[in-house]
Amino acid sequence: MEKISIIDFGSQYTQLIARRVRELSVYSEIIPFTNFSNIDPNTKGIILSGGPCSVTDSNAPNIEISRIRGKVPILGLCYGAQLLALQSGGNIIKSEIREYGRANLTIVEKSELLNGVDVDSQVWMSHGDTIKSISKENQIIASTSEVKIAGFSINSECTFGLQFHPEVYHSTDGVKILDNFLSRICKCSKSWTMESFISKSVSDIKNQVGNEKVLLGLSGGVDSSVAALLLHKAIGKNLFCFFINNGLLRKNEYEDVLNSYQSIGLNIKGVNSEKVFIDALEGVSDPELKRKIIGNKFVEIFETKAKSIGGVKWLGQGTVYP
Repeated sequence: MEKISIIDFGSQYTQLIARRVRELSVYSEIIPFTNFSNIDPNTKGIILSGGPCSVTDSNAPNIEISRIRGKVPILGLCYGAQLLALQSGGNIIKSEIREYGRANLTIVEKSELLNGVDVDSQVWMSHGDTIKSISKENQIIASTSEVKIAGFSINSECTFGLQFHPEVYHSTDGVKILDNFLSRICKCSKSWTMESFISKSVSDIKNQVGNEKVLLGLSGGVDSSVAALLLHKAIGKNLFCFFINNGLLRKNEYEDVLNSYQSIGLNIKGVNSEKVFIDALEGVSDPELKRKIIGNKFVEIFETKAKSIGGVKWLGQGTVYP
């Protein structure tokens, strides 16, 4: 399955980049910069995220971009653009005034990335450094009144950098820019949908789990509930779910959520352990110690329930990237 890999340098917008790509019918995958090594054969392009650090810091997040340049199209955003510029011979300096907020493009050069984007298009800036200069192999493709190098490309490559954030709502042509990158530059087929993701996930689970049993703890939240439904579609009654009342839920939440799970056909049992948790937390005021106590009690209860089922090989877990 074709995909766009998003290298995460710690940006608050990384999840939003992934969402925007998926909204454009292309599967995206977030990879922390510390975990990135090689380009997956299915990768059609790479987006380098923003980040809170300065690329000039000695311990700044970093990857060797030269290892991937020219192999697949690259789009660097904010920190990613500055890292790209620095590693290709550019100069990065501290901004006299932190660029944060709306700006308007004053120059838009012809390029595949900015196709259909007009001068005066609003963009969203959020950076403390700025690209002072780029090497001769690079070309400026966008500017604002305050930022001369708001966007650049590397000659003879499908490699681009933007010092603004096209993924946020405030960049009026941001979706168009991302679509240009996916369609015109990466040549993505744009055939991915949530329905296809569900179908593939269910198929993968069936192939991996087979007829074996899976134990899953449900919290009542979105993440574990989605994981439970995918597993339920794949293995049915071989999924054993437990919803634990830890005594810290809202009024009637335990009963209401348990009834909701049962109504959709999940093989689920409620575990009313309110007294176990409350007794363990009595007299404890330190928040970190409370978290550890709650976590340990959950583990103890899950271990007990797993033994009561017998023959459980898999532990189901549903959570978001963080």
